[in-house]
Amino acid sequence: MRSGLSQGFWVNQAGFQLAWWCAILFTGQSLPVLITLLLLHCLCHRQPLNEAYVVIACGLIGFCVDLLLTAVGFFRFESAATPPLWLLLLWFCFAATLRQSLSFFHNRWVLASVCGGVSGSLAYIAAAKLGAVSIGLSTLPGFLILMFIWMGLFPLQLWLSAQHFPGEVRGAY
Repeated sequence: MRSGLSQGFWVNQAGFQLAWWCAILFTGQSLPVLITLLLLHCLCHRQPLNEAYVVIACGLIGFCVDLLLTAVGFFRFESAATPPLWLLLLWFCFAATLRQSLSFFHNRWVLASVCGGVSGSLAYIAAAKLGAVSIGLSTLPGFLILMFIWMGLFPLQLWLSAQHFPGEVRGAY
């Protein structure tokens, strides 16, 4: 099945949007959908083992940031003191976009920092408004803290995703 289908911009972005909405709206009940999307992404990738490596490595880094933010009380999840499994899987789904639908941002570090800061923080604010997570601060201070975190995190993940297999990043210059 190594068709490369999951590497197409619209397929990859639609898969992530489906994952995000399922995870945020259905939280723990979204696990089968998230696992299925991740498996399909890797199975339909031209380099499934390489992609799995990047997805796991970059996803774990993002999840560790959320783990730290939860440990200091910035994030609170209804059912646990630690971030839930669905969030880890959502991070893996996000990491699956780094070399595909988000490849435009590779080597455009300032743009990646600005766009990552704004969109990453807005995604968490939206998730909080939809009840998937509680943020320990009011909206504006929470947004600003998340923005600064994402201004570094998104370019870091892009850079890391290109390091191990640099020739495979679509759109990298």
